[in-house]
Amino acid sequence: MSLTQRKKDILKYLIENFIENAEPVSSQTIAESSNLGISPATIRKEMNELEELGYLTHPHISAGRIPTDLGYRYYVDNIVFGEGGFKLNKQNQLVSIEIPSNKEMDLELILQSAVNILFKFTNYVSMIITPEIQKSKFKHMELIELTDNNYIFILITDSGRVFKERFSIEGDYSNLDMQRVKNILNFHLKDIYIHKISETNVLKLIENDSSLFFIIKRIIQLIKNFEINESDYNKIFIKGALSILEDPDFIDVDNLKSLFWILEDEYLLKKILQNFSDSEDINVKIGKEIYGTYTDSLSLIASNYKLSENSKGSIGILGPKRMDYLKVISVLDTFRENLTKALHFNT
Repeated sequence: MSLTQRKKDILKYLIENFIENAEPVSSQTIAESSNLGISPATIRKEMNELEELGYLTHPHISAGRIPTDLGYRYYVDNIVFGEGGFKLNKQNQLVSIEIPSNKEMDLELILQSAVNILFKFTNYVSMIITPEIQKSKFKHMELIELTDNNYIFILITDSGRVFKERFSIEGDYSNLDMQRVKNILNFHLKDIYIHKISETNVLKLIENDSSLFFIIKRIIQLIKNFEINESDYNKIFIKGALSILEDPDFIDVDNLKSLFWILEDEYLLKKILQNFSDSEDINVKIGKEIYGTYTDSLSLIASNYKLSENSKGSIGILGPKRMDYLKVISVLDTFRENLTKALHFNT
């Protein structure tokens, strides 16, 4: 809904004051501390109308107002993004966000370091998820013999992720057989997307050598299992869960319960964040938009980072609805660019 400029200015000031002070904002406060040049009586009238429209509410008997979910949504969509506020704020950032990366660091070490840095700049719960395997390409595989007929299969993708699985195979296979299998698959599967690898296509490669049929079929099954059971292999790095206890929004026990309910469910967190792995935009989910009534007291700001054009992971920042949206969106926009650069330098 379109608001008059006066209502828009009052809503903007009220939300930013509430974000900073965590207290309901009165018309007197706005009149005295803003440069709007409007009397308290006029501000009060506008605030009453904003409340009737659903953008504000007042807790209990307080004379002040606080934003509703609709108010936050209008603020994010029409003020932070609509006026390009986060871009201006990003340009004015005095502190650069440096993410360490070198050839000796693997993907998981870089992401663990990066999530600590993201928390340092936002002071909210920060999360990074590794790229989904089905969006990665086959790079290399190894077979390591443990005992007779027992092996470790190692799959390395173009994202730098390493997947391992122990398996056994019936039959009398020599070291030479296993080396041939490894050479065939490394040659024919290189740079193929994991989700496009199929048993039918690969087995055509050995039509004239049926002795390798069962071992290659077993390895293809292992690759597909990595994809099917991705949530078991995908990692999520989280920093800042305990720091949220210092936020006044979580003095309320119900709000605190909802926060730790979602943080304890890594499977759910990964599912929520993976929805943003293909998004080039910065996404803001407020309250129930995240996951129904369970997340009514929270907001999530999320986007992606890239290892390659098709290998992408997700970044998320979780906090109270009273989070500093302008600051967090600006930090995330810079952070995801720098993380992508750091990972490209490392590959």
